[in-house]
Amino acid sequence: MKRLPGFLLAAAFLFPAPSASAQTTLSLQGGLNVSVLNNELEDSVVPTNYVRIVQPTFGLSATFQLSPPESRSSLGVQLSAAYAPRGADVQGLSTTGVRLNYLELGALFDARVPLASESLAIHVLAGPAMGWLMSCERNEKPCAQDEFNSLDFGLSFGGSLEIGLTDKVGIIGGFLYNAGFSYVDSRNDPALKNRSVALRGGLLFPIG
Repeated sequence: MKRLPGFLLAAAFLFPAPSASAQTTLSLQGGLNVSVLNNELEDSVVPTNYVRIVQPTFGLSATFQLSPPESRSSLGVQLSAAYAPRGADVQGLSTTGVRLNYLELGALFDARVPLASESLAIHVLAGPAMGWLMSCERNEKPCAQDEFNSLDFGLSFGGSLEIGLTDKVGIIGGFLYNAGFSYVDSRNDPALKNRSVALRGGLLFPIG
């Protein structure tokens, strides 16, 4: 966990707080995370066929508006933290495969486009994300020490639909796809990368 405070400090410098006139929204979301391990080891004698798994996910985010308040469409920066379980099962075996549980931190650009009315809008999200490995299991047993890397860097993108219920609360639902750039296994010839899509919904609160 030693590198986590440094990441948060860097995010604070890269994404400063907005002006007092800009609106800030807080979102609490939960849903299902569909994940698989992408095996890039093509010369494997016995290829491993990984099967997607579905696990619950939840998190929160704060979106800071960068556009002027009077703009109909807006661009913001969304800082998020989520419990992001990943991994895969192995086809044809009775084992439970690999379970990788991450704390995922994201800094995504959020483009909001109102539809028929201001209370109905779509969001387009894209930006970098970092996963911090909190725990790991292989076949329901703890992974070997240093079997998997503690950090996973990647790119996230997705979309969502926002429905405003009142001036104080709204609901939001959509998806977020994550493609890991880092190899998650730490062997001499690493081959595995995370791929996942989170299907999520939740509540949206204007707080500033």
